[in-house]
Amino acid sequence: MLSYRHGFHVGNAADVLKHSVLVFCLEYLLGKEKPLLCVDTHAGAGIYSLHEGFAAQKREWEKGVGKLRLEILHEGKAALKGPGSAALLRRYLELCSRDESGSGPAVYPGSPAIMARLLRPLDRLVCFELHPSDYAACKLALAGSGEVRQADGLTSLKSLLPPPSRRGLILIDPPYEVKEDYLRLPISVEQALRRFSSGTYIIWYPLLRESPAVDFPERLMNLYQGNRCRLELYTADPGAGAANSPRGMYGSGMVIYNPPWTLAPALEESLPIMGEAIGKGKNDWKLEHYQC
Repeated sequence: MLSYRHGFHVGNAADVLKHSVLVFCLEYLLGKEKPLLCVDTHAGAGIYSLHEGFAAQKREWEKGVGKLRLEILHEGKAALKGPGSAALLRRYLELCSRDESGSGPAVYPGSPAIMARLLRPLDRLVCFELHPSDYAACKLALAGSGEVRQADGLTSLKSLLPPPSRRGLILIDPPYEVKEDYLRLPISVEQALRRFSSGTYIIWYPLLRESPAVDFPERLMNLYQGNRCRLELYTADPGAGAANSPRGMYGSGMVIYNPPWTLAPALEESLPIMGEAIGKGKNDWKLEHYQC
């Protein structure tokens, strides 16, 4: 199905969680000189205007990145003061504050643009997007700084693995608009792990009250027995409708295989800040971390 357009939801609380973690993991991996392969299985349009087009209709970004920036960064709360405080969030906001045009409407970088901004000439970025309009937009947004393929990312992922350098970051964040995504994703990830078990895999998922979403995080955690973590940010009570999330989501989460060892302490510092600013509350988050 090609009905989902991420532009309607860009910059919301789910994007803040997903992209702040992506930036942290990517910059950690870039600390080594060897080439890095980055793969985005569901790229979207790459860069989004916040004040026109899809994002201007629902304006979910106002309760996500907009609120985080307004209530934390601009107000200078103690949580963000000092060189060692909430570095994960500060770095994310720095990247999201850039306006490539220098004038005109503010823009929000999706995951392809974030990765393209950070990667070095020796690294490789491959993005998959099926929707013809978003595919064309992503190609334009990356402007030759990465490969954009109009293909199914879950099906195509295994063809890229393992990378010659044996170093890679794979972001997997389907829209989950059809239940088939919950079945196809574990199969694709399992195939990828057989080829490349040492890569960093970042898998995003929505928190929904309906099956098969309910037990999906546990399935992901059991799929891989190496170093892994699971984090969730709650934006509403599970039994109530969520005003700041699409499709009745009460939050979102991520499972990460082979995360940086520095990620867990960074999240313990940043998740309470996110919960207070854009979530349900300061303590409404979850973090599990397993070292093997």
